[in-house]
Amino acid sequence: MLQRLLGYVALAVKLALFALVFVLAVKNSEPVTLRFFLGREVETSLALALVAALCAGAFFGVLAMAGYAFRLRRDGSRARAEAVALRGERDGLCVERDRLRGELAALAPVAPVPADAALPMAGNTVAARPVPHGL
Repeated sequence: MLQRLLGYVALAVKLALFALVFVLAVKNSEPVTLRFFLGREVETSLALALVAALCAGAFFGVLAMAGYAFRLRRDGSRARAEAVALRGERDGLCVERDRLRGELAALAPVAPVPADAALPMAGNTVAARPVPHGL
């Protein structure tokens, strides 16, 4: 419901903008002379000259931003490639860490258990170690 209402509002704004531009063009339809370099002159309506100037400005604006946009795309591609390489390196280091932990566990000496050591049974309580002051 809200989406449809917003669509109608957008259409109304576009129609109003078109009407304003159309009225501007009709009111400025008298001929003007555009003088270019080397003595070249063109006679056209003022509205057409304004639209041509607007289109030329938009074209040169896009052209001016193209280099910056391409540089950003190149930097983004490099960053994505570097992220993939770093993820691969991280995964390799995790595998190496796990392998070394396994080797360390295999090398750790096993403490001998005295044969006469009493195994804790249900109901036996283990004495708590004293906690040092200040912790």
